[in-house]
Amino acid sequence: MNRCLFCGGDDTGPNHQWVCDGRQGRVEAALYGSQGDVPFERQSATSAAAAATICDTELSRLEALVLSVVTKRPRSCDAIEVATGLSHQTVSARLRGLVLREQIEDSGQKVRTRSGRLAVVWRPK
Repeated sequence: MNRCLFCGGDDTGPNHQWVCDGRQGRVEAALYGSQGDVPFERQSATSAAAAATICDTELSRLEALVLSVVTKRPRSCDAIEVATGLSHQTVSARLRGLVLREQIEDSGQKVRTRSGRLAVVWRPK
């Protein structure tokens, strides 16, 4: 048995990712890097520093908010920013975490952003 760093359960058990609040210890560390369950750009000191400042409760709240918006209707990052009032940096980081946790995926559709550029439409998996 591999003990999960977050829930204490067996992190190799079936469906562990669905019963462990989305944080699977070493799995997340492998996906995200040295900051554990907070995604950041490995090559950027400022990105890593920003990731280190967000607490688990706030991270969970923000990811839940972004996921709920995408679940109601598939949307682009830009549309999620408009719907939630969150910054681009916050939304894009939360989207990345949700993709790595296999909770959302690229729908294959593209829409125009407020600036006129094409963007991916995200949908629940």
